[in-house]
Amino acid sequence: MAGKEHASTQCKRYYICGRDVEDDPADGLCILHSADAAKDAHAFAEALAIHRERNGDSFSYFVFPKGTDFRGATFSKGADFDGGTTFSEGVDFREATFSKGADFLGATFSGDADFPGATFSGDASFGGATFRGDADFRWATFRGDVDFDGATFRGDADFSRAAFNEFAFFGGGATFSEGVDFRGATFSKGADFNGATFSKGADFRGATFSGRTLFSGRPGKALTGHIFAGTSVDFRQVVINPPDVITFLGVDLTTWRFLATDLRKVQLVDVKWPQKRGRVLAYDEIASVDTEDRGRRPWSQIEWLYRELKQNYEDRRDYERAGDFHYSEKEMRRQNPDTALGLRFFLALYWLFSGYGERYLRPLLWAGLLFVGSTVGYMWWGLRPKAGGSQLAWTNGWDWLQGTYYSFRVMTFLKPEDWVPVRYAHVINTFQTLLGPLFLGLFALALRQRLKR
Repeated sequence: MAGKEHASTQCKRYYICGRDVEDDPADGLCILHSADAAKDAHAFAEALAIHRERNGDSFSYFVFPKGTDFRGATFSKGADFDGGTTFSEGVDFREATFSKGADFLGATFSGDADFPGATFSGDASFGGATFRGDADFRWATFRGDVDFDGATFRGDADFSRAAFNEFAFFGGGATFSEGVDFRGATFSKGADFNGATFSKGADFRGATFSGRTLFSGRPGKALTGHIFAGTSVDFRQVVINPPDVITFLGVDLTTWRFLATDLRKVQLVDVKWPQKRGRVLAYDEIASVDTEDRGRRPWSQIEWLYRELKQNYEDRRDYERAGDFHYSEKEMRRQNPDTALGLRFFLALYWLFSGYGERYLRPLLWAGLLFVGSTVGYMWWGLRPKAGGSQLAWTNGWDWLQGTYYSFRVMTFLKPEDWVPVRYAHVINTFQTLLGPLFLGLFALALRQRLKR
């Protein structure tokens, strides 16, 4: 009698599986839902096949044993793995086809999760899922929206060459504890990385973004600092078409690489760039130093990157930041060994006297030195009145005032014709006449660059 009662006891998830309790009635679950690590994998596979035939592809709360294999499987109706479905060890979905929606909401992958080449024809949800091993989505195709909202990746995550044909959501606090690979991935309708955490860096080399994409802080929370701080991100050779679809909001870009990526129209709001000795630069310049012994630094490519960033900030009327990248652009041109020697010489002078037209204190300092030096020279070698008389005396305070006033008029093109230089003072007069207005002009130009609207 007891045996008959045991055989007829329904599983707690009977509404999903339609099965009775088996093996260990203490947990009140059937073999499909039981968390018993020692359950028979062969018996589970037989029960699973019967379940799919009778009930379709609803696997809510199932606990899959070690080595679950769905390679090449076709889920013709909506596949439901939500509600805490657990894959006790690795699971293989490579080349699987999900003809309609696929729901892995809150699922737990205790081992590696393999989805290379899988096709999701409908929407796919991995929101809140936990990947304790590596997650492999190489070459996967997502034809509907895909949601990794709040998903946790504790191992490596590989989305290289994946195709996201609709919107891809990795926001809501998705966490990548190890490296994540998006190389060559295609985001046709945009993506949201708002609040995502990349602890060990991310690789987007060669990815394509064709829809609105956001990299930002955690939603609903005030930014206490720039996100991605200390995170290395490779954003080289990324295709952005149309060119204005990506927004970086409150992002730390101090270890991001952008070579061969068009940033002219990308929206850069409250971002942080690396600095070196007071100069704003891109991390590509810093990283290229580490690889210099393996080949020539990509001077021209870095220069082009700075030119694009300069244009970006100019178009948005952030002239101060545009000036910073103009400075870095000229630095790359000056340091490039392929730049003509004559041009490098004049660029060196331009840098020395005014920081490429961006450092207003530098020409003012040179103008001050020229003014003081010329005044001392006039007093040492002499100035005499044009109408006749004795020259200015080195020891006379009033004569020093007259010499200073004369030097000021020479620098400002006021044509002081009442005094005539004596001996080497003629040479000083010539240099001051040429260089004085030049330094003052460079000062005015640099100051205008900083203050213009």
